[in-house]
Amino acid sequence: MSLSTPRLHVGSGTTRGPLTVFPVWTDAPSLGSAHLTGADAPVDVAERAGSPAVDQLVVTNRGDRPLLLLAGELLEGGMQHRALTATTLLAPNRPTVLPVICVEQGRWHGDVAHRRRNRRAPLSLLPHLERDGGQSEVWRRVSRFGAVAGPSATESLLDRLDASSPESRRLTAGLRPLAGQRGLLVGIAGRPAWLELFGSGRALTAHWAGLLDAATLDALGRPAVRTPAALARAFAERVESTPLARTGSAGLGARWHGGGRIRLDAVRWHDRTAHLSAVDLTHSLQEA
Repeated sequence: MSLSTPRLHVGSGTTRGPLTVFPVWTDAPSLGSAHLTGADAPVDVAERAGSPAVDQLVVTNRGDRPLLLLAGELLEGGMQHRALTATTLLAPNRPTVLPVICVEQGRWHGDVAHRRRNRRAPLSLLPHLERDGGQSEVWRRVSRFGAVAGPSATESLLDRLDASSPESRRLTAGLRPLAGQRGLLVGIAGRPAWLELFGSGRALTAHWAGLLDAATLDALGRPAVRTPAALARAFAERVESTPLARTGSAGLGARWHGGGRIRLDAVRWHDRTAHLSAVDLTHSLQEA
């Protein structure tokens, strides 16, 4: 069984240095307020009781609706900072052990609890979150950000995001979701790199700042080249024409995957798209 991706409409981009950000609209039905997401959602995140594990955290949705958590969401604190490896839709009031990956190599001590500030891992890390051997590659890439974002005593991705936040504010000042906008397409150094589509405009707004901060860290040190609108629209058309196959569950939702050069991952719920991401695996960001 295959699934067609939603129709996408790409608007005019805004270029700041290496970044070009395009608004994306879709004809797909909206999920409205049927689910929770973003930093304000009531979520408890903690290490496993008695025996913390690097690759697992216990997440509990304290809200009254399903909770959308995104691949690459950063969970700060605990024994070390982690990132979720896959997008999932959590049922209310059910502690769930979720797979995570470490984004802070030099620390294994601290508190039990984690906090969420709606921050995301950069695009260049996303394809490695679930791969065999992905942990060592994530550590290597986090360390590589030191060349553009400065040192970190514990090789922490959070430290690198903190260091790049002034540049993010400069590059993304004034950028806000437009009326009806459900997604964004990010071009870096002249080429489309990544597209994200949400089940509602509210969900996009909840994750907006974290997405732009992550894109800025990837863009640091890259050539200040505008990404042409024609390339952005060709990227969106490639996404639209890529069939998706169901590959398993994502909590309450269903997980779908497709693509080759452009990798697509989606979570569907009640026959609607809660979230879709598309990453160009041939972009220079993904170079070893």
